[in-house]
Amino acid sequence: MRFKLAAVILESWSFIRRHWLHLFLFAPGAILVTILHESAHALAVGLQGGTVSRFVWLPTGGKWGFVKYSFPEVDRVSSLVVSLAPYCVWLLFAILALVLGRARSTGGYWKASLIYMWLFVVPLADIANTAFPYLAGRQNDFSSAFGPPTIFGTMLILFLASMSLVVGYDLQSRLYGQNGLKGPSYAALSGLSLISILILTVELPG
Repeated sequence: MRFKLAAVILESWSFIRRHWLHLFLFAPGAILVTILHESAHALAVGLQGGTVSRFVWLPTGGKWGFVKYSFPEVDRVSSLVVSLAPYCVWLLFAILALVLGRARSTGGYWKASLIYMWLFVVPLADIANTAFPYLAGRQNDFSSAFGPPTIFGTMLILFLASMSLVVGYDLQSRLYGQNGLKGPSYAALSGLSLISILILTVELPG
């Protein structure tokens, strides 16, 4: 048991160490993610004839970013589309990562890591950044779209979160090949990532 735990820690640390350059991308990457997130909201507003009066892409007032907007007196305006637009974009990113993961050659380790981290992990982390506070009763995009969380909605979110972990394991195995994580190490790092997201969402809810 002690040997297996040591092996998991060693493999997990080795995986993290190989991704150290991504730490330098975190700050600009977080800003870019916020810009894309809020741009999706703004685009959904504009396509429905609305006007964006404020576009904030830096953490402000306990939020990563936000847009303020208004609509003229029209009958057909979907607040659901505005609220969920960024998450549809992130799902498209994740699907693209899965498609690229099916390719015979990803073009090397760093290309594989960029696909996995920035097309799959980060987009899904942004969804989790909204989903977890929503389940805790916070007011955010999901509460605007779906109202208060229900038992069915909670079970659905937890199921989809579990499925994303399963799909993510297959994806990283395909992308990294022999450098991919084994099951126990993947589970350990995934659990650590979820805890980190929960801590961040307490400080800066989506």
